[in-house]
Amino acid sequence: MDPAAEPGADKEFANEGLTSRFAALLAAAEALSAELDQPQVADDVLLAERELERVRRIIGAAQIDNVARIDTDALHRIDGHRSVTAHVKHVLRISGAEASRRFRASRAFRRLPDIAAALRSGRISLDHVQVITAIHANPRIKEKVPGRQAKLLRWAEEESFDDFAQKAWDWAHMVDLDGGFKDNKRHHDNRTVRLVHNSIENIWDLTGHVAADQGARLREILYHYVQMLWHEDWADARDRLGDTATLSDLARTDAQRRADALARIFDDAAGAPPGTTAPRIVHNIVWSADTYLGLAELLGADAAALDSHWSTSLTDTGAQRALWCDPDQYRCSTLDGVSLEPVEQFFSSLANHIRRVIVSTKGVVIDLGTKARLFTGSARLAAQLQSPRCIWPGCDVPTTRCEIDHLREHAKGGPTNPANGAPLCGFHNRWKQKGFTVTKDPDTGRWRTYRPDGQAIE
Repeated sequence: MDPAAEPGADKEFANEGLTSRFAALLAAAEALSAELDQPQVADDVLLAERELERVRRIIGAAQIDNVARIDTDALHRIDGHRSVTAHVKHVLRISGAEASRRFRASRAFRRLPDIAAALRSGRISLDHVQVITAIHANPRIKEKVPGRQAKLLRWAEEESFDDFAQKAWDWAHMVDLDGGFKDNKRHHDNRTVRLVHNSIENIWDLTGHVAADQGARLREILYHYVQMLWHEDWADARDRLGDTATLSDLARTDAQRRADALARIFDDAAGAPPGTTAPRIVHNIVWSADTYLGLAELLGADAAALDSHWSTSLTDTGAQRALWCDPDQYRCSTLDGVSLEPVEQFFSSLANHIRRVIVSTKGVVIDLGTKARLFTGSARLAAQLQSPRCIWPGCDVPTTRCEIDHLREHAKGGPTNPANGAPLCGFHNRWKQKGFTVTKDPDTGRWRTYRPDGQAIE
């Protein structure tokens, strides 16, 4: 029998207490699995979902602690394994990446006791720990992470995981401004794209990577074309089926539209006469006011006089840099919330390479009027700035692929302005019509969604 399938099956613990505890744990797990396999009422299924995750977190913490003991006592050397990671990968029959994550976490926990305690109690997930320990692994900011534990835990417990990860990495980029700038320049210098023929399957493989700013601009252009093809497919479906057409009747899938959009971009470029000016697609970069003004002050700051060249030197102490903006108010991203390297974007904004959009700490933008029926042009952009993704709880559809709808229906007097508009994906925009209500807390800027009975969706 595979020892990974039955850990410890061929050996017994010297500690009888451990023997009895693992026996009880395995018996309880088997009984629980059998019980959950039976039909359950909906409330019990949803509660079990939460409790099973809590158990997984506590067990995950125990696994990391056990790796720490193997490391401390050099137990991996007994069978000649060169490293703890190699030992864990071999003994447990898991991937090298997972073994490395556990080892990295075991080392980080020595310096991050609050993070370790939170995982052991089930307050945060293993995914949260992975983000925190990855940040801790950066030698340039390693010493600053222990002092940030309380803030990281607050984000982990109050925010969705995606928002937590965004804030955690944004903080890391703020503290490591020099390193992030240099890393981004290195990524730009190493940019590459390959279009290679796969002779075995007779297909073409397109791969590559670019730095943050160039990637954001390419994506914006690509999805401009994707949206154009979507409208073509929808018009075709309506022509064929009339009012009975649904999204399932579209001629292409999302993946096919992305591929065809890229081909259309190439065709348009190849067919354009020499010297032709390409259609202008506005590249929007969203800043919080604190981020932009703080960075201007840090970099020495007369915006009208600053040189936009990337090679501008950065001079500042790490201690001062760590305080240049409140991490809770930081934002330098695309409309969809994809983080960008702030120094590069700052100088680009001064050179007018992009459209700079600055929002308040609560994401509030100016009122654009109440007479319009539809969110278009600047009104649509302002509504998109309310959130980088669909505001429905748990939905990750980026804002540029969402519809903009009135929170209070226009037919009931709802104005067409940013305060009454927000991005909702097509599915949730329709689902909202079932009696759900979406509001934004004016003090915290947080979105809340309520069921028809008035109960908030957590």
